[in-house]
Amino acid sequence: MAIVQSAGITDVGKKRKGNEDFFFFNDAMGFYVVADGMGGHKAGEVASQMLVEALQEHMQKIKGESKADDMTYADGKLSKEANYLVTGIHQANQAVHKRSQSSSDYQGMGSTVSAAYLTDETLIVSNVGDSPIYLIREGAVETISVLHTWAAEHAAIAPEGSKPLGKQFQHMLTQAMGADETVKPDTREITMLKGDIVVICSDGLSDNVSPEEIRDIVLKEQPHQACQSLVDLSNERRGHDNITVIVLKIMALTADDLELDLEENGIELAEDLPPPKSKIAVEYDTEDGSYQSFVQSMNLDKVLIETGESFSVGQGVSMSFSFGDEQTHLMLNGKVAGRNSQGIEVKFEQLSQQDREMIKSIMEKL
Repeated sequence: MAIVQSAGITDVGKKRKGNEDFFFFNDAMGFYVVADGMGGHKAGEVASQMLVEALQEHMQKIKGESKADDMTYADGKLSKEANYLVTGIHQANQAVHKRSQSSSDYQGMGSTVSAAYLTDETLIVSNVGDSPIYLIREGAVETISVLHTWAAEHAAIAPEGSKPLGKQFQHMLTQAMGADETVKPDTREITMLKGDIVVICSDGLSDNVSPEEIRDIVLKEQPHQACQSLVDLSNERRGHDNITVIVLKIMALTADDLELDLEENGIELAEDLPPPKSKIAVEYDTEDGSYQSFVQSMNLDKVLIETGESFSVGQGVSMSFSFGDEQTHLMLNGKVAGRNSQGIEVKFEQLSQQDREMIKSIMEKL
């Protein structure tokens, strides 16, 4: 399995009141996904969260059992691993479509999805909609996803010299997750190389920041810093939409490669390295928007949430923590008590005894 360094961030932007983007990344799974929801009455955020959680559950199951429950949608041109991902996308689409038919509040909801899955030697990407995936390799940037928009599909088949469609068609999707019972994801398998950088983002970023600008930033900054720089740049220019970005760097193709690189640079690996800390996911809401991140540290009094966002001391925060193999959820309220270079400190309010016991369970995993 490749050695990966990654980070992700989502931001409500400057114009929207809520965040309809949702994302997930996990280096141990080698799985990374961004979803950009659409639909009124918060249906967009329901759609994006549903499909990301469905895909996450599907890929976790695949990782644990090394087989897929349902390969109805298998493509003979793709590898077994690529078909695992495609199967998950089809199943997630059906779940979102079914929910959209269940209530007038959800009618017409949908989402884009763009995902990357790493095997021992291969980068697999698959997408539905217009959230782009970029590959930065040897200083060049390439879009490795397919834009499912009227403008992009017209440009692909139009004769040379034809006039492009107007701006109103640039984000008019030809397909989206949940809109119909079936979808046709575009999927590619690419041999990984050491030093490859993959960027997955919503159009809140790609509308305002060019692929070349994205390349320049991720080449000179570490993933976490690069994510924040990209979000800040998009907000400086318009910030007209929610902004989500994941950056992953292939540091080495195997652990042996990494050890050799360290030795060549005069760095010795300790014989007994401590196991990596678990990443505890947290979703948190303020009056200004909804966010997703990870816990840096926690005690019975407060939590440090990894973020580059600016919050006011005393600002109320509602938090939902996900942890454990069964993805147990703990919901707490608190107020921003301060911040440091890693993120914001939130002081808990009105903890029950059960809350305290669950916090202790999280602390043991950090």
